[in-house]
Amino acid sequence: MSDEHELINFCCEELEDAVSSDPEDALIEHDSGLILLNLGQREEGGETGVVLATIRFCPFCGTEIQTDEDIEAALGAVEIVE
Repeated sequence: MSDEHELINFCCEELEDAVSSDPEDALIEHDSGLILLNLGQREEGGETGVVLATIRFCPFCGTEIQTDEDIEAALGAVEIVE
């Protein structure tokens, strides 16, 4: 990950173990530097895509891992496909 997107601060070993770059896993480290929750797949207009949600707090220990500002800045660099 590049320095400009260094948002991830693993607050606990459980989060570090759970985060993956595999888009099929539940917690994903996106190219933007965000940790995203994979909510599953959605089909629309014959196309299948993955539904992802941003998270601010660690699901294991509750520590804030991404601020609203971090999320907004990283999403500004992400291409949204509709």
